[in-house]
Amino acid sequence: MTNQLPPPGAVFLDHVAHFVPEMDPAATALERCGFRLTPFTAQTNRVNEEAVPAGTGNRCAMLRQGYVEILTATAETELARQLRERIADHVGLHLAAFSSADAAAEHRRLAETGFATLPIVDMRRPVATDRGSEDARFTIARIAHGSMPEGRVQFLTHHTEPLVWRDGFLDHPNGARALTGLWIAADNPAEPAARFARFIGRPATQAGEVTTIAIERGTVHIARPRYLRDAFGITPAGTLPCFVAAQIAVADLAILENCLRDAGLSGRRVRLASRDEAVALDLPAALGGAMLFHQG
Repeated sequence: MTNQLPPPGAVFLDHVAHFVPEMDPAATALERCGFRLTPFTAQTNRVNEEAVPAGTGNRCAMLRQGYVEILTATAETELARQLRERIADHVGLHLAAFSSADAAAEHRRLAETGFATLPIVDMRRPVATDRGSEDARFTIARIAHGSMPEGRVQFLTHHTEPLVWRDGFLDHPNGARALTGLWIAADNPAEPAARFARFIGRPATQAGEVTTIAIERGTVHIARPRYLRDAFGITPAGTLPCFVAAQIAVADLAILENCLRDAGLSGRRVRLASRDEAVALDLPAALGGAMLFHQG
């Protein structure tokens, strides 16, 4: 298994998440796209050594590098209220999580660069293992709700990598291997580019109509809606600026296309900003958003 944990000083694009009103239709839709999903788990926070429901639950498509998450509300909590607020705008991508070796250090850096930070979170979710149920554990550094109009953007540190990336869930019928990028639509790309560069701690560079923030693993791309429509046939569903598509590396585009065709789905052959050939897919309505698959 590829090591998922970044070395000190590095930043990885760890995962992205679709906020959905109902888990079962969304999970069925993602499976139809050729992904194998983890079982449903409810998330908890550790407060004063007690497990407190976070109010959200997930299923995930775990990749050899990174993952794609589906999140839904499970209780009446502030986190669930924020999730429902985002869904009211549109169903789809609303979360980008970046990993580092020290989320607490990132938390301090974010405060120093002017972000309104929230208290560090000790998040857990139960995982069924041969030894019974064990907790996957994460330290999460978040900023104030609304600081990023695109949605929830956070840093995290994994403490239990083997419980998150488990054998049996890393291989997918569509050949998906890695989360390699995230696309943002904006009328004025310079504004979110500056914000995300400050958040991630890496510079933004512009080439033609696409602005890119490259990190040690993964990229963030920002472009105007017109470019996304012309280049990929993708139309943003949400209030701008917004997340519009995850970029996924697959073993073979032909295998992916056969998988989609068997499921009654049709993607479009396109070219990424790098000029690599890719397949753009509008995801079913239960998931929202789009994916850009490329060979790698």
